[in-house]
Amino acid sequence: MMEDEKMVVSEMVYQSIREKIINQEWTPGMKITSEVQLSNELNVSRMSVREAIEKMVALNVLNKKRGGGTYVSDLSPSIYINGLIQMMLFDKDELLDVVEFRKVIEVDSASMCAQRCDDSTILALEKYYYIMLENSKSSETFTDADHMFHMEIAKGTKNSLIIKVNEILTDIWRAQQKELNHYLGSSKGIEDHAKILAAIKNRDSELAALYMRRHLTRTIEEIREVKMKKS
Repeated sequence: MMEDEKMVVSEMVYQSIREKIINQEWTPGMKITSEVQLSNELNVSRMSVREAIEKMVALNVLNKKRGGGTYVSDLSPSIYINGLIQMMLFDKDELLDVVEFRKVIEVDSASMCAQRCDDSTILALEKYYYIMLENSKSSETFTDADHMFHMEIAKGTKNSLIIKVNEILTDIWRAQQKELNHYLGSSKGIEDHAKILAAIKNRDSELAALYMRRHLTRTIEEIREVKMKKS
């Protein structure tokens, strides 16, 4: 196997492990699947599995115990904030905290995007909006498009720090979006995104901020209602 191919396979294994942790299939303190089992499961060499695991160990996401296997670390916020790895685990109870944080940064991001974005951003936003519209019954496809719609708004700000923060937190955003769509459905989200898109297309920064604020405020209120019903 060529060196480039080995790197691609190792990265694929790394992403597979990463997904298991993000999806909480593997949780902090849990012993992970053995190298042999992972090799068979993913149909790759043990060397590729070992390289991916070593990368996770170097990032303190996994830790090895002599003679005792490999375990998921008790991940600390510093791992994500300093950009070593773009993932975070959070309890479902923290869903509200994530949306409240998004509201802090995304209202102004929508305003800035309307002022600064170029035509390529508009085209991308339209593309993801129509994917949402056509896939309202497909949770996975809808979630991906919803997530990318918001990421494009961040890119449209042309602010390097806003873009970087969104990239670092992208796994939180996506996992949170998946939970939101599961709990709240898609219909109101589609309506909100249509208004946000129209405001950005019209370069109306005040209206873009207003619709983004309404979208996230409504989401926060609906999460609270769901939590109250379950309590």
